[in-house]
Amino acid sequence: MDLGVVDEVIRPLMSGKEAEVFLVRKQDHLRVAKIYKDAARRSFKHRAEYTEGRKVRNTRQARAMAKSSRYGREQTEAAWRTAEVDAIYKLQAAGVRVPEPFDYVEGVLVMELIRGQDGGPAPRLVDVDLHPNEALDMFHVLLREVVKMLCAGVVHGDLSDFNVLLGPEGPVIIDFPQAVDPAHNNNARKLLVRDVKNLTSFFGRHTRKLRGTRYGDEMWSLYESNKLRPETKLTGWFKGSDRKADTSSLLDEIAAIERDVRKRREALGIAMPDKPKQENPLRLSDGRVIQPLRPGQPTPKKSKRPPPAKQEAGAKGKRRRRKKKKPAAHDPLDDLLIIGD
Repeated sequence: MDLGVVDEVIRPLMSGKEAEVFLVRKQDHLRVAKIYKDAARRSFKHRAEYTEGRKVRNTRQARAMAKSSRYGREQTEAAWRTAEVDAIYKLQAAGVRVPEPFDYVEGVLVMELIRGQDGGPAPRLVDVDLHPNEALDMFHVLLREVVKMLCAGVVHGDLSDFNVLLGPEGPVIIDFPQAVDPAHNNNARKLLVRDVKNLTSFFGRHTRKLRGTRYGDEMWSLYESNKLRPETKLTGWFKGSDRKADTSSLLDEIAAIERDVRKRREALGIAMPDKPKQENPLRLSDGRVIQPLRPGQPTPKKSKRPPPAKQEAGAKGKRRRRKKKKPAAHDPLDDLLIIGD
């Protein structure tokens, strides 16, 4: 308000695991302001899956973020907040149905207010009852938006019926701070399949025609083979590859690399490192096997067993002591030597 971005804060709209959303006014226009929560107050889990592959232009920032220094953590937090702004601008240019962004100042994103049929803030998909035919049509509309997002290089990462608003012209997708780049994130396939599965599960409650479909796997397969386009028609049918792994060729390749390394070391006059001797395990009489320690492997600590409990005096099972035999009485005649009869 001090910077003139908004003129009035009317009321809060909702609070999620990432941010709080407020209804604000700028002159005669109603808009929404999204205020991101601090890292300590967020409940979003496994954030490393989403930040993999994200890049910053400044090399100093990249080094600090890799070292996780105090400055690096600040830059990581700033990058997490600006990820949604970058994703929304990219998706808007690709024709995806997302809110129009107006301004981003000091961690506050001001966007278009998606209105419902009554003119107020649009309801979420989870709060609406759908007819089976209406649910099927809306699913395919959202599926087409997911295809356009993937073609634009964005995977939502947390798409569900909670992150879709129903406006007068159709569904609008929101919440993109966890969006990932499918070309640089190894978790992109898993996140995309999960997003589509969430939509299929929700709309499948209203129509049985979606049960058993695999749109997410089909979509990713076409994307990997560079055959996915925004207008590509999907069938929902997908069969994974049943080709077995060629382990022999992999072993041949490893052997070829080892031969190449050996030749280079011999050309440089460097001997190959000695392979550690493989010691046979020690087998005990009771069947237990003791494996020899490898070089550098710490010695396992011995488990401390509690001492056996002492039995009370007079208890049953008490071990009896053996009585010592008394020596026979000494006979003086044994010392005499008898000669003759």
